[in-house]
Amino acid sequence: MNVMELEAELVRAGKESMHCERKCEGVRNSVEEGFFPRYTMVSGLGDKIGCVIVSLAPPKVSARDQKSLAAARSYEEALKQCRSRVESSALYSKLDAFRNELGLEGSAVWTTLCKCERIKGKELPSETIQACTESHLAKELELVDKSVPIIALGNRVFNAVRRNFTDRFVLNVPSPDGSRSDFQKTVDNKKLLGFAKAHITEGKPGALCLCPPCARKHLLT
Repeated sequence: MNVMELEAELVRAGKESMHCERKCEGVRNSVEEGFFPRYTMVSGLGDKIGCVIVSLAPPKVSARDQKSLAAARSYEEALKQCRSRVESSALYSKLDAFRNELGLEGSAVWTTLCKCERIKGKELPSETIQACTESHLAKELELVDKSVPIIALGNRVFNAVRRNFTDRFVLNVPSPDGSRSDFQKTVDNKKLLGFAKAHITEGKPGALCLCPPCARKHLLT
């Protein structure tokens, strides 16, 4: 499956998730109000997929953007709006530079563990994460070759992905939109990046965590 075919299949999967009827705790899904799954996309220039980047959930949008999403005439139109916002964000630039530093050039699949937007002030229950992983993320990853590594943003994402997809390589990095500078410290540490790159290029299933405590252990070995 080439990149264009993959993107078409991901759009099809996204349309299905729009009409999910699970009513999970901690998230909201209302197409009419502009709350619906919207951040699974392919970005970057390349004829192959270099990696899959998985975050916890779609970021909260402003009231203005929410109104614009609610007025979208199709899933494709809503996705186009979201792509524009994501690709112009600092988060995108940081992660795009990071994956290239690891040698994961080409296009990237950007997706989320939970497809629906989090309800402000509520913690995401483990049951919600597991239900969405099984119902939606699993279908997306079936479309991507198992040799393509997954970058998980944060411990909750990492733990869920490595538990459910043991036949893939999963790399855990601190989320760049977190309040601390752990992500930047990871990116700036060339020795740590070299360590991670060596594991990725082995092309074997497995998991590698670059959270601060684990990173310190790696650098001591």
